[in-house]
Amino acid sequence: MPIHVRENQYRGVNAHLHSYLQQHGDWSVFHGMHITHLSEALQNLLPPESGYIALPEKSLQILRDDLFKLRSSQTIPDVEVCKSIGVSRRLVSTGATSPGAVIALADTFIEPERVLAVAIYQQTEDDVLGTLVTRIELLSPANKPPGSYHGQYLAKREETLQSGINLVEIDYLHERRSSIPLMPDYPKHEPKSYPYLILVNVPYPSLEEGKVGIYGFRVDDPIPPIAIPLAGSDSVTLDLGAVYNHTFISNFAFGLRMVDYEKLPEAFETYDAFDQGRIQTRMEIIAKSIHPPTN
Repeated sequence: MPIHVRENQYRGVNAHLHSYLQQHGDWSVFHGMHITHLSEALQNLLPPESGYIALPEKSLQILRDDLFKLRSSQTIPDVEVCKSIGVSRRLVSTGATSPGAVIALADTFIEPERVLAVAIYQQTEDDVLGTLVTRIELLSPANKPPGSYHGQYLAKREETLQSGINLVEIDYLHERRSSIPLMPDYPKHEPKSYPYLILVNVPYPSLEEGKVGIYGFRVDDPIPPIAIPLAGSDSVTLDLGAVYNHTFISNFAFGLRMVDYEKLPEAFETYDAFDQGRIQTRMEIIAKSIHPPTN
């Protein structure tokens, strides 16, 4: 019998949910909600008198790998080819006016869709929003290797840090290696690799003297609270675990449709042996809590 529970049953990232989202290409559903909740949590931590504001805005990332397959894989017919197909001939024969010009359908699309990130601004006298001091990115599959936009993301990441802007990167996608090459490769189950990573990049007091705080954690580890860097030496502590659980429970489809604790997560083999053991232990605990043994 399926086991569905509205609340997150893991102590941290829900391995069942994140496996489902990655296998079915549904990451954007979670991404949009979580960015909104991160922004709300930071707004509560940064009251107006603090001089900071937090806003969801366009990310450094592009949403998906295959958004523009049409542009690269389909030929664009010219006017003569259009006139040769049956429908076009019938329209012309009944007095239809030919178009003044023909352009590629793909050229009418919007630019590649960007997901949202959280931006924190410090108030200034000459700007309504102020100066951008920190970006918080929740990484998407297309921006991790071998995603189509991995290189573009790295370029924008470097540009952000060179501008002196702090960058917090939250990575809950265990099936693809970190976007930062020096990080151990979890999909290859390399030693000292983690399924989940948070990188806090602080180019202060300068890019050369800046540091990267690395938070790596395993399946069923609590999500660590993070000191979010602001201007100079300012910071604020964000309870990421509380925000994550808020996102999880906010959409009943996560716990009551996408997650079934009776079954192993999809692509279970993508977890290393240690995390597989933790998943199985968690499933046993959940099963006993839902169906306690009878004497």
